[in-house]
Amino acid sequence: VVSTQSTGKTHPKWTESDARKQYCISHTNITESSALQELRQLTSQHERGVMESTPDVGQFLTFLTRMLKAQNIVEVGSFTGVALLRMAQELPADGKAFALDVSDEYVKLGKPLMEKAGVLSKIDYRIAPALESLVQLKEEGYTGKIDLCFIDADKGNYPSYYKLCFELLRPGGVIVFDNSLYANRILTDQTSKPQCYIHETNEKAVVDTRVTSMLLPIGDGCLVLRKNDE
Repeated sequence: VVSTQSTGKTHPKWTESDARKQYCISHTNITESSALQELRQLTSQHERGVMESTPDVGQFLTFLTRMLKAQNIVEVGSFTGVALLRMAQELPADGKAFALDVSDEYVKLGKPLMEKAGVLSKIDYRIAPALESLVQLKEEGYTGKIDLCFIDADKGNYPSYYKLCFELLRPGGVIVFDNSLYANRILTDQTSKPQCYIHETNEKAVVDTRVTSMLLPIGDGCLVLRKNDE
């Protein structure tokens, strides 16, 4: 593993002027494997590389996976798999990462590096509309057995992802929604699409007595929900 110092510089959302973020990510002892660094570099050069979660969000996911001692995780919207790789590396040998995406176009880019990192056997790719895949996981008996869900997919379905992922989550498990501030647009416009769906999700979390929630100003905003103990 190698130090994460200055790793944010390869992310297309970040510039050298993001001094506070750069300082934060360089002051952590969470490290990156060579495979993860290579995948992040590959993704940053992709024409749609801006879709990758920022390094601070990635470090947070690593931290959560480790803290929860996660066995089963779900990622809704995998893209090239940068966040997926971060989480999969924290799973035990018999752990399972369900990677949901509507297309394997981007997933294929990351698979060789999943293999290089030694985590490919832990990953169960589900290439289909995510709502269908989540229902399928319920039918396969995973209700109440998922430790962590990371959601970074089509914003219009955020309310539905909330419902289905909550059902899959074990008590004490965590859901993380990315892009919960949507480039700060949600601060001034909560009625246009897709902001209205993100805002609906953020608002639901505030009043949902089944969870403990926080909206964190990391990356593009992360809504974090912990399913309360029964």
